[in-house]
Amino acid sequence: MPTVFLGSVGPPLIVLHALLALVLGGSSVHQAVIATQALRGRPLPGRLARLYSLIALGAYVATLVSGALVYPRYRYFVRGLYLDRYAPWASNLFDFKENLATLGLPLAIGAFIIARELAPASPAAPRPTPPPGLPAVRLLYGLFALGTSLISVFNIVAGLLCTSVRGV
Repeated sequence: MPTVFLGSVGPPLIVLHALLALVLGGSSVHQAVIATQALRGRPLPGRLARLYSLIALGAYVATLVSGALVYPRYRYFVRGLYLDRYAPWASNLFDFKENLATLGLPLAIGAFIIARELAPASPAAPRPTPPPGLPAVRLLYGLFALGTSLISVFNIVAGLLCTSVRGV
């Protein structure tokens, strides 16, 4: 059996990766909810927008890093020895999930940056007159937040499907 990078700590890394993905899913769904409400005309809760965008971005980066650390073990033991041979659909789903995750990172970064601009740093800070492009910025924030959320939830479900494959 060949030596694989971090092969001995694979199971704890997979658990960490899954827990980080759940944090990402929760924070990005919450962010999408408040962004959708803001698009419907309600005031954007600035503190929550900043908090959810920060947690979502941090969890996104941490999830990607933990996934990258466990990937060599997955590539050899799971994909190479089992999925490619017995469940190619799961192997392809995993590849699609990973590609989609890399496309979602810029959305999380964009939502983070825009949330900082839309919401004042403190509730007591005076609100300047809204700029003329504010509805467009809110729409962009909503699209970024919703995109991050959809990608995160899809990837959680796809990841669970891929890890649940057994020889039946």
